[in-house]
Amino acid sequence: MATEWLSSKEAARRLGVSAATLYAYVSRGLLRSEGTDGQRERRYRADDVAQLKRRRDVGRKAESIAANALDFGTPVLESSLTLIENGRLFYRGQDAARLARNSSLEQVAQLLWDCDDRPFAPRNLPPMSAALRGAWQAASALPPVDACLVLLPAASRWDHPSWVEDRTAMLETGARILRLLAAAVTGQPLSDRPIHEQVAAAWNVPPERAPLIRAALVLSADHEFNASAFAARVVASTGANLYASTMAGLVAINGPRHGGLTRRVAALLADLAEAPDIDAEIARRVRERVYIPGFGHPLYPDGDIRAVALFAMMRELVPGSAELAFAERVARAVEQQIDRKPNVDFATVTLARVLDLPKESALALFLLGRTVGWIAHAIEQAAHGALIRPRARYTGPRPPA
Repeated sequence: MATEWLSSKEAARRLGVSAATLYAYVSRGLLRSEGTDGQRERRYRADDVAQLKRRRDVGRKAESIAANALDFGTPVLESSLTLIENGRLFYRGQDAARLARNSSLEQVAQLLWDCDDRPFAPRNLPPMSAALRGAWQAASALPPVDACLVLLPAASRWDHPSWVEDRTAMLETGARILRLLAAAVTGQPLSDRPIHEQVAAAWNVPPERAPLIRAALVLSADHEFNASAFAARVVASTGANLYASTMAGLVAINGPRHGGLTRRVAALLADLAEAPDIDAEIARRVRERVYIPGFGHPLYPDGDIRAVALFAMMRELVPGSAELAFAERVARAVEQQIDRKPNVDFATVTLARVLDLPKESALALFLLGRTVGWIAHAIEQAAHGALIRPRARYTGPRPPA
């Protein structure tokens, strides 16, 4: 069967996008194109266009994604923690964007863990054993995720069992883990102060701007069955303890397609800050099919609500920030080229630049907030009591008859 090819005008019409967006799809490998002899015009495979249109249509509803996209939504599991619907994010029915303005991470943990404030009692800190003290020294010079991965096994060895029928013990262990990771990423002693206050003090953020730290933590707390939450939940389903589930989440979040994407966003903004012409540089990257990180999210076709909330608060609390103005300038230019709005990775990196935070602080904020979600998923899975074990859809060679 002969391949059907479309002109750029027809391909853009079928997809309902601009020519710039069409070129952006090519740069991200979503469409194939080829030149035509003696002309600048390129042509596009009709089957690619049809497949991309189906994927975009599916992407308009999270339910359709879960039912139809093998690589974004399967398997589907029940959970009472987080709802993403109509472009909004809810933790147990409460609007996450509103919580970000008036709740601490600990209060959101109480909501997601379905508990009161007793796990966060002042004395509930990890015991500083000889093993943990040694790990602390080893972790002191490491990046945030690596530091956490060094400390968790040492703390787990001497903590009391958390994966038992005693729900109270699990909740208390969850709070100790959160406080341990806060100390790990800030390099400060263990503390029972609210997490956002610990972070703000360690990173020299003025008290009047500390609400931005709190908001970033809260908006990162959970996001349904993202890769790291699913990893944590799978480990929890085996009967492993909360430390093991948290380590699984940390390993997953470090990848460049998940939390580690913040590193790529930081590099992008650093490069663009040196560019003499932002629009020209972004156009060049699109033309040369260079991936532009920090934009778009399949569950928010009209824009990531977490980014919207963070940018709104930055405009209120640091209205004269040159870094904020620069980031918004970049966001406008990118959206014009590829028709995608900033996501939470772009917003968190912008926050780090606006507040002049340390290197990799955007990822540190993300992992601290998401720790609450990993623990919530582990607790929920423990109550469910089933082993998560999907079957494979075999695609290899068939055995001989």
